[in-house]
This record gives sequence, C-alpha cells and structure tokens, in this order.
Amino acid sequence: MFVRLNNSLLITAGQFALASLLFLAGICYAQAGITINGVDDKARVNILAYLQLDDEPCDAPNWRVRRLYKEAENEIREALEVVGYYHAKIEKELLPGEACWQAKFDITPGRPVLLRTVTIKIDSGGEQDAKLAKVVQECALRSGDILQHANYDLCRRNIHRMAKRQGYFDARFIERRIDVYPAEFAADISLHFQTGRRYVFGETTFDQSIMHPDLVRRVVIASPGQQYDADITRRMQRDLIASAYFDQVELTNEPRGEPHYDVPIHIKLTPGKKYQYSAGIGYATDVGPKLRLGVLNRRINKKGHQLEFETNLSQVISDIGATYRIPLSKPEDWFTIDTFYKVEDNDSFQSDLFSAGVQRIQKREHGWVRTLFLNLRLEEYETGAFDDGRSKLLTPGVSYSFVTEDYPPRPLEGHRSTVMTRGAVDGLITDTTFLQLYGNTKWVFTMWSGGRLLTRAEAGATLIDHLDKLPASVRYFAGGDTSVRGYDYNSLGPTDPLGAVVGGENLLVGSIELDQQIAADWSLAAFVDSGNAFDAIADFDPATGVGVGIRWFSPLGPIRFDVAVPLESDAPDDYRIHITLGPDL
Repeated sequence: MFVRLNNSLLITAGQFALASLLFLAGICYAQAGITINGVDDKARVNILAYLQLDDEPCDAPNWRVRRLYKEAENEIREALEVVGYYHAKIEKELLPGEACWQAKFDITPGRPVLLRTVTIKIDSGGEQDAKLAKVVQECALRSGDILQHANYDLCRRNIHRMAKRQGYFDARFIERRIDVYPAEFAADISLHFQTGRRYVFGETTFDQSIMHPDLVRRVVIASPGQQYDADITRRMQRDLIASAYFDQVELTNEPRGEPHYDVPIHIKLTPGKKYQYSAGIGYATDVGPKLRLGVLNRRINKKGHQLEFETNLSQVISDIGATYRIPLSKPEDWFTIDTFYKVEDNDSFQSDLFSAGVQRIQKREHGWVRTLFLNLRLEEYETGAFDDGRSKLLTPGVSYSFVTEDYPPRPLEGHRSTVMTRGAVDGLITDTTFLQLYGNTKWVFTMWSGGRLLTRAEAGATLIDHLDKLPASVRYFAGGDTSVRGYDYNSLGPTDPLGAVVGGENLLVGSIELDQQIAADWSLAAFVDSGNAFDAIADFDPATGVGVGIRWFSPLGPIRFDVAVPLESDAPDDYRIHITLGPDL
C-alpha cells in the first residue's frame, strides 16, 4: 500500500515567518487560546498555518467554533504529514473559558517517515550543465532524512529556476513524485528533468539617443550565438545603471523558439539628471565636525566624459578638488585627471599640499580594482620643533583594492583590502628618492547569533636614506579613531629630541573587536587595538588601547561611540572617547 502525493500544501519561508509572528501575537492578545503540546516549534507553526480555528476571535459564534474544532484534527494530521509524521496521536479538548473559548491539543507525533531512495535525474541530451548539477547537489534531499515536503518542493523549484536562467526555456519535469509508505515509515522521491535545447543569445539592440553608441555598447558581453546565461544579462544591466548616465534601464529578453532558439536583448535607456549635487555633515573625534559639498556633471558630452568638484571642511583637514573622468573601452574602466589642494593641521604636523595627476582605473578579475597613477605633489610642511621644509615629488605608483560584504549597514561577512606601492627618484622633478609600500585589510566574520568578529590590520614600509627629506603627508603616524583607539589622532610615532612626534618610516597596527547585537539597530562592542609607527624594527614599541563601545545603525549609516583606555603608563590621557560615522567596510 502506498499514498502518492503530488500536490501537497506547503508553506513558504515568508508564510513561515508570518505564521510565527501570528503565533507570538496570539500569546499576547485577549485569551483566545489554542494550546498545542508535544511538537517542536516548526511543526507548531505549520499546524497553526493549517488550523482554520486559529483565525476565530473570542466573539465568534459558538456553532462555528465547534465546527472548526471538529475539523481541526484532520487539519493537524495534514500539517504533520507535510513535515514527515504520518502516525500522530491527537487528544483534544474544547473549553468555553471565562472570557474566551479555549482549545487544547496534545500531540504525540510518533515515528517519522524517512526518505528511503532519492533519485534526481537531469537529462540535457549531452554534456551536463555545471550550474544545474550544483543545484541538484545542494538539494536538501538525502536518504535517511525525515520527509519534508517543503524541501522537495524547494528543490524542484530551484532546478526549474536555474534551467530558465541557463537558457533551457523548454525544460520540464517528465516525472516528479513522492511515494509515501506510512506502514513502512518510508518514502521514495523521483525527479526526472528534461532540459531540452539550450537557447543562445540573439542580437543586442538599444533604444537611446543620449550617449554615443560605442559608449553604451561597451557593456555588451553577449555575442550572437553564445549560450544564454541570465547572469550575463544582469551584469549588462548592472553596468549600465552603475555608469550614472541613465535614470532607467529597461532590459527585455523574450526567447524565440523554433527555428531560432535564441534570445534577442533589447535595452531601453532613459537619461538621468545631468547634474548630481551632494552634501553631507558628519563628526569624528579625529577631525571634529565635517562638512562635504560636491557637484558632478555626469554627461559633459555624448562620449560620457564627467567632471566633479568636491570640498571637505573640518577643523583638522580641509580640501578642495576637481576630477575629470574619461570612460574607456570597458565598464568601470576610466582615465582620470585629478587636482586638489589640502590643508592639514594636527598635533603632530602642519601641511599645505597641492597635487595634480592622472589615473587609470580598471576593474580586474574577481572584483579587484587596479589603479595606475602618476602624481605631482608640492608640499610645505612643519613637523616637530626642528623639521620643516618644502617638498616636490613626482610619484608614480599602483594600487589594488577590493570590497565585498553581505548585508550593509551591518555586514555579517565580508572584507575590504587595499595594497599600494609608490615612489620617486631624485632629479626627476623630485628632490628625494624613496620607495613606499602600504596595505590595509579589514574582515568581518559571523561568530554566533547576533555576534560578529571584526579584525583590522595596517602595515607600511618606506625605503629612504633620510626621513627628514620626506614630507609629513607621506610619513607614517598611528593613533586615532581608525588606528589605535585610546590615543589622539596621529599622536604615535618616532619623536624629535623635544618629544614631538615627527612620523616614521614604517607602520604596523592591528585590531580585534567583538560586536554583539542587542536590538534591531543597536549593538555593543569590546575591542583591543595595538601598534605604532617606527623607523627600525628594533625600535618598534606597540601602544595598546582597550575599550568598549556602542553602535547605532542609523538611517545615515553606522555611528560608533567608543571609550578606550591606553595601557601604557606614560600615555597622555587616562581614557579617550572616539565617535565615528561610516560603514564597517
């Protein structure tokens, strides 16, 4: 004897969450009581989703409550069968109650039905599709597991969804069945999926008169005759949106069957506003209140050239700059001309810096962004009591950067990394020779429910004969909100004979932080920071700060309030308060 179930009532993840909320709310309102004992939370939520009685208020007519109560046992059995229990014993009781009726169900689920055989066959008529094979591998259907109809349904939907994404538009299941043998406490699953012919890309056409055709066609990475892949169409759409030229990007991809078996791509583009204005205010204890203003001309001409002006103002660091961008042959590939003027006055140095240069910015494989640059830097600086001067540097260099995160503004996984090398040669429009290497990285890991581990490391090294030939803005300092908390901004590093910090040739800083969520938008943190700037490795003397903090993930972004205590006995402060606003990565 067997029971064949092809169309079972299943609840989705959204329905599961909604039923959970209804269940919790049901505990709190008027005493309309449905008590379910003997099952786990998942089964209880599934039962409540099936029970019509659960929707009845206290003032429901008595005849309707009794009718639904009578039907409840069958509904409970149906709900339990969906999660693998076909031999449940149910004892029930209906009481009038003082303020509201009360229904009680004591359930003994019994021995569950287990999956005995699971057969999933993908018939593609040739070479196996790797992405489809991966979906099959990830299906939560294994011999010996408790039968879960929801897992079966999810597996079936995922296979069909992936087939469409891979261009198998005629794909279908020629067999899909669950055979349940309650007397044997066993079930067999059989899925036979036939992909049919894989479609290819057709022509890609555009409906737009905004930009030069060559500029918009640089996003086209699908060639006619190439096997269809929905990820490619999404990437083209994403690149057009990211270009900032367009307000709307409408992509249509209607498959054409026999005799074409292709998918023409048509993209309609609506222009965005030509000018984009930006403004922002912020605060950090390193620099005090901050004000940012900017304007971007997103379309100077049909070739996509852009011009941006931006200024940042604060008590410690202020700058004004302009950037002219020229798009190149690939998306996220730019040539830029930059110039800026920056004034910095902190407790360790004063600097007036003018810089002009060019950059080639290119998106590389695996998400890395490479920047080749050549900058001319003219700087007047004063560090300590004896070190001041003027500097002229022509610095070529290259940097690589990478950012990935899952769910900002409070990512649970991700990392940000940057590496850079730059230098100069005396005599080539430059008054000193040096080579500098720098890198920083920050990682976020999930530890437990609501808990995160944040690690940070920063390192730099300079090859130079005499540090006093190097301007202040190119030297290394430590201390501050994003360095070693417990110490003032740029207050750590080698000193002159009078004890003033003058910066060092090298840098090494690390941090470990534990962050625990305590409410939807709040978390508590504890951290240890350690490191310093130094000239020789023998002189490396790390300063360490420990502390606690609170984070508010506000609509403006994460705001951090930290209290840090320096561990060195000669530290200038007993403790320092650090306030910062900005993303974790």
